[in-house]
Amino acid sequence: MQSNFRALYLFLMFLPLFAGGCASDRPPSGGPANTRPLQVMFDPAPSSVNVATNRLRLTFNHDVAGPQLLNALFFSASIGEFDIAIDGRKAELILDKPLAPHQTYIITLDKNLKDIQGRSLPAPVTTAFSTGAVIDNGTISGKVINYDFSPASNALILAFAERNDTNGQESLTTRKPDYLIQAETSGAFSFRHIANGLYRIIAVNDQNNDLRYTPGSEEIGLCSSAFVPTGSSDLLFRFSGVPDSARPSPVTQASAMTTTGSISGTCFAPGQYLVIEASSATASYRTTASRSQNGTFYYSFPEIPPGRYTISAYVLSGNNKPDSIQLWNPGSLEPFQPAEPFGYYPEKVTVRAGWPTEHIDIHIKNAQ
Repeated sequence: MQSNFRALYLFLMFLPLFAGGCASDRPPSGGPANTRPLQVMFDPAPSSVNVATNRLRLTFNHDVAGPQLLNALFFSASIGEFDIAIDGRKAELILDKPLAPHQTYIITLDKNLKDIQGRSLPAPVTTAFSTGAVIDNGTISGKVINYDFSPASNALILAFAERNDTNGQESLTTRKPDYLIQAETSGAFSFRHIANGLYRIIAVNDQNNDLRYTPGSEEIGLCSSAFVPTGSSDLLFRFSGVPDSARPSPVTQASAMTTTGSISGTCFAPGQYLVIEASSATASYRTTASRSQNGTFYYSFPEIPPGRYTISAYVLSGNNKPDSIQLWNPGSLEPFQPAEPFGYYPEKVTVRAGWPTEHIDIHIKNAQ
């Protein structure tokens, strides 16, 4: 997914001997270790316009190695072939061909990039510049969670621009994304400086950190929209999760107990029917809710064992009341089908025997 390159490494091996060690990334003898995270500055500067250069420069606060930097770079749009010169904390990319006119370029640095001492970036880094007088300013943002609703800090988010394909719909498993970005530790992500338009967005559990989707071995997550317009925010993606045999067993109501609590709340969502789920480490309880006359869903688990639960809800496809409680549909990549709209309460809910737990409200946003 990276541009082709030829690497030229400039190792100034003897410079520290004549410069008093100023080129070394080691602390003075007896001094404290430099634990500041890896940081970077770009030239051209972020959001620059009318850029006319065949050289791109990156300056780090610690020494970096050439192979690691090359594997950490991604460009949208492609800059073509280039040479790279590495000199400790400085890297220079010398382009073979001029950049395209009136084009916005985005440089993305993998958050897993480490300097020679093992210090990494605190978050993924992106910068953008334009060769024209205007820079693209489209945005799309959201969050990715794992199947258990924990933040998907390892998520890679891919954006594919809508386009007319005369040979039929090209597979997203082989097509190069127009843009990509990594999630932060919280699972949040934000595309910036992308061209305005419609995009298919998929999230990938990038387990091998290669900045691409590996079919058959990596989970994906889809949102509830087939195409997402720029300007969209609060998108929610959930990975499809571990095999069913490893998930908590679902039940529709709690076993008869003399010491139970209750959970109740309101859901705000589209559609006609909702499934609400209360999941603990050992069991999953489900109930359905119908839209009331005022357009709100009310739900209740009147008898539920004490414990800590994640409360979530999803919109059932279609307008027919289900005969039985249906599982959430995470969608599919081929053929492409969006996930059923869903949402969740952001905190664990504690149930105590004999106590009602009320006002556990859920908002399902950005759903079709």
